Amino acid sequence: MRIDLDGVPLDDEDGRTTAMFRFRTTQGLVLALPESVDVTVPFPDLAEASLDLLSGRVTVRFADEAAGRHKWLGRARTLTGTWTDRTLLTAPPR
Repeated sequence: MRIDLDGVPLDDEDGRTTAMFRFRTTQGLVLALPESVDVTVPFPDLAEASLDLLSGRVTVRFADEAAGRHKWLGRARTLTGTWTDRTLLTAPPR
């Protein structure tokens, strides 16, 4: 079993979908922008990147000094979304 976060919509503080989570690489997190462009956010530009397995909440918080390097963020600094698996598991898969 694996956790698949590809396609989780990430909303800014105003509830506007700003990006979609794609995947994690050794260089950073890859996010898809609404313009159908993938961007890699380097790890040093992030203050937090987390997945709460209990609630399914995905949080990507940018370091204050990184905002100028990511103009597509606008004034947003934290993006959040909710991960759900493709099926509702009532028991572990066999």
